[in-house]
Amino acid sequence: MDNTRKHKYDHIPLTIVDTRTQKPEIVNKPQRIQKGELTTEDFLPTLEMLLNRLIEILQKLFVALKYRFFKMLDKLFEDVEVPWLKIIAVLLIGYIVMKKDFQFNMSFNAPFSMFTDDKSSDNEYAKATTFSAVESNPYAPISPKTLQEKKAVTFINKYKDVAIAEMEKFGIPASIKMAQALIESRAGESMLAVNNNNYFGMKCFSRKCKKGHCTNATDDHHKDFFRKYKTVQESWRAHSSLISQGRYANLSQHGTDYKKWATGLKKAGYATDKNYDKKLINTIEKYRLYQLDI
Repeated sequence: MDNTRKHKYDHIPLTIVDTRTQKPEIVNKPQRIQKGELTTEDFLPTLEMLLNRLIEILQKLFVALKYRFFKMLDKLFEDVEVPWLKIIAVLLIGYIVMKKDFQFNMSFNAPFSMFTDDKSSDNEYAKATTFSAVESNPYAPISPKTLQEKKAVTFINKYKDVAIAEMEKFGIPASIKMAQALIESRAGESMLAVNNNNYFGMKCFSRKCKKGHCTNATDDHHKDFFRKYKTVQESWRAHSSLISQGRYANLSQHGTDYKKWATGLKKAGYATDKNYDKKLINTIEKYRLYQLDI
């Protein structure tokens, strides 16, 4: 009796194939790298995976940094109330004030006047010193660049005869007196000029002043006193008397050399302004005040 158990697939013939001798249809990657047969498509999956991974890391990093940043701000301003509206308002007001204070000279030609703007001479002395746009001290001499040209020309034409008369009497160049009057009185519109008829910043050093002789002001010292005059002409005469004697007496040797006069006034201490001589010379050159000395 045959005890061999038959299987349902026993009727299928068995075929043995030796795969060791069979060539693979696709060359593996190491072999293709050696042969230089790899294309861009072989790297795309890997590159895409790396790029996605990098983006994911950057996103997480950004979220973490943003969280830390706002956490730090919350801790910094935890007990501080910042009045942002007030700060913005103050900055805006400051900007408007600054814009309003800055003045720019406009070209003004007066055909009826002998005094015109001399641009070349103005530039020559502008290189030697820097003038501020607006002098904050109402008692300090200003630069010619701050003067409004129309008002300056009107002032010169109004007082040129007085300056010439004082020159003939005291030997002081009319150009110097006019330049000093312009920058000291701001063309007749300074507080001292309007309230005291003081056109030359003349101070009072008397300890026994009568009523109406001088007024107090805060210039170089909180106890500075400035002379008060009944008329403008009285102010011009007092100025002539001052700089024709005392420590200014030797300036007369310069004749009508306004540059030496300007330098001498500065050295003698007429004003504490370090650029006082430059301001005088620049004013004379700009408005051709030297023509008054002829």
